[in-house]
Amino acid sequence: STAYAVIAVLSLLLLIGFVGAVVAQERKWEHSVNISAGQFQEGTLVSYDTGLSFKFGYGLAYRFAEQFSVKTGIAMRGDVESAFQQWVGGDYDTFEFIEVPLVARYHTKDHVVFGLGPVFAFCTSHDTYYINADPQSPLNGKPKIKNFYVGLQPSIVYQWKHFALGIEATYGLMDVKLNHGLTTGSKYLNQVMGSISYRF
Repeated sequence: STAYAVIAVLSLLLLIGFVGAVVAQERKWEHSVNISAGQFQEGTLVSYDTGLSFKFGYGLAYRFAEQFSVKTGIAMRGDVESAFQQWVGGDYDTFEFIEVPLVARYHTKDHVVFGLGPVFAFCTSHDTYYINADPQSPLNGKPKIKNFYVGLQPSIVYQWKHFALGIEATYGLMDVKLNHGLTTGSKYLNQVMGSISYRF
């Protein structure tokens, strides 16, 4: 189940963090606290709604060569469609996720870091359907999206001293919409966010 998967990921990250702390004197491990915010899109390439995404998380990077590193971590993300929508009586979407990225990174000599890799998203708050025009609809009260999806996350970050400022995007690779045999269509979740990090 999703709960067991989340517990397993948390346990693994705690173990990695402990090992990182033990060997920190080699200065190959880097910890960070990250805050991100930006635009949320849901739907398809040709038809989508927009909203606001915000994220808070912990990152752990391993620098195995001068120009290369890998980064993982864990973050809590919220998506709120109603922030950018104005219609009255709309069934706005509001989702919450636990994210675990696994990003390969390339470091330039100018302190710019390019990243690319998958992100695994576990839904912790699905939101449910409510058809305002039909209070008796069998869709009412049913979850809107699946428990899990995978996205692709490109990023570009500028690092200076203990801080980093960047832009990251996540493109959903899986259709997460739950139709319950009662509706049609697809839903892919995408985000573009600015981020700031403190590294230690």
